Amino acid sequence: MFVGHAFLAFGLATLLARRFGPTDSPSILSGRIALRYAVGVGLAAALFASLPDVDVVHAAFQVVSLPGDSTAFDHFWAATDDRHRTTTHSLVVAVLGSLGFVLWVRRRWAGWLALSGIVLLAAVTDGVVAGAVMVLFATGGVIVATVADEIGLPARAIGGAALLGLLVHPFTDLLTGEPPAFLAPLDIMPIANRVEPFADPTANLLLAFGTELAVIWFGLLVGVTALGIDPRRHVHVGAVIGVAYAPMAFVLDGASVDRAVPFVATILPVGLAGAVNRDRPWTITGVTTFVLTGLAAISLALFAFAVVQVTLA
Repeated sequence: MFVGHAFLAFGLATLLARRFGPTDSPSILSGRIALRYAVGVGLAAALFASLPDVDVVHAAFQVVSLPGDSTAFDHFWAATDDRHRTTTHSLVVAVLGSLGFVLWVRRRWAGWLALSGIVLLAAVTDGVVAGAVMVLFATGGVIVATVADEIGLPARAIGGAALLGLLVHPFTDLLTGEPPAFLAPLDIMPIANRVEPFADPTANLLLAFGTELAVIWFGLLVGVTALGIDPRRHVHVGAVIGVAYAPMAFVLDGASVDRAVPFVATILPVGLAGAVNRDRPWTITGVTTFVLTGLAAISLALFAFAVVQVTLA
């Protein structure tokens, strides 16, 4: 998962907020732009769901000292093995962090104490680097919570968005890499291996990519529906160009989750099919058409690739 965490959290939070939240709307930019309450909660949840990946900053700093036989890309991902998907991906930290962000909104000093305690806990149990990463985690969460508070979301909604987003993130990582440290700082690993239900590595890649596409569709459809937009009006016939991606199954023989870069790098440009539309690109209508048509084209490309892959097998 790269952006799937955010879209899944956004969709779930928006649906829950529409069902149980108030009907009044907060606003942004000093009241000049109205923002529907449910969408505001969903956006907060999406940002909180992206927060655990702040731990890759640790790896980014290490790229400056490249070994002679390593590329920046290879070294970056090798460096993430040391810190990625550890403390920031913990369900324990999700609960404690959500509480800290709520306290920050209600009483700054109480939130500061709670979040400082989480940083100290990480540093004591996992070292200074873990503590530094948690400082970034806490700072990012405070920024999201403060902005959400400024646009008028109540503390209860902010806490719920934080909890939902932080809890969703580690589970959506199970198809694409080593399982997160669900219970850090406790040395307990409830899930030891990546979820790979198929013997064929390419099938596992298609499952992971398809899951990412599915949650992106889910989040987008919930969002545009909440804003009163009919998504069916924004997917044009140009999306069928995605079917032309099918022959890449012959070229990318042996693609897998561990060797996903060529597949991802070639299938994502198919989404540019969404640029071929009559709507002005800088309008809400144009952007919606571009995104939904592009996503439809990528989805058709994945389906066509999978059909050929199954035929070859």
